Amino acid sequence: MGYTETVKFLVAMIIMMNPLSSLSIFLQLTNKFSLSNQQKTALKCGFSIMIIMVITIWLGGDLLDLLGITIDSFRVAGGTILFLTGLSMLQSKESPMSHTPEDDIAAEERSSIAIVPLALPIIMGPGSISTLVIASNDYSIAFYKMWLTILCLILAVGMGFILYHGVSIAKLIGESVIKVITRIMGMLIMAIAAGMFTNGLQGLIPSLR
Repeated sequence: MGYTETVKFLVAMIIMMNPLSSLSIFLQLTNKFSLSNQQKTALKCGFSIMIIMVITIWLGGDLLDLLGITIDSFRVAGGTILFLTGLSMLQSKESPMSHTPEDDIAAEERSSIAIVPLALPIIMGPGSISTLVIASNDYSIAFYKMWLTILCLILAVGMGFILYHGVSIAKLIGESVIKVITRIMGMLIMAIAAGMFTNGLQGLIPSLR
């Protein structure tokens, strides 16, 4: 996994996690929290994201093998999910696959929302998890998985930092800027999804190459 592959992985994961859109949802769910509780929730969420990522990297491929799912089939399914997610972002709508009204109701009934629904499925949704599983399969050597783990640690810390300073960041950039960036990320996700779907389809049907 060289420099180019590392950059591609980081960019893909940042787009999938969609920090600014996730921040907007985080602020909505924690608007009744005190600043200290909001920051504690942000830290817990960042830690939860890291745990989810590490488990996915090291066990995701084994789970596919256990279920008899080929990586190409997973690419096709993951590409489809990503495309729908990107389309909803392009239209400035929340993807129903990653966030539902039931999540908000459940969140209001709990004192801690760091793990569910924030870390999973809002930030670490189907798209993010699909990207991790495919990366762990493409770079299955233990050394590369360790490198992916380090990269995921950086991503989790970065996401936690953004949520921790969420109020200040939201005031600085404004809601309109968040919506514009979300649309741009939606287009990028759709492009990544198209490539993922095509690669999976070519793997399943070699004659398409």
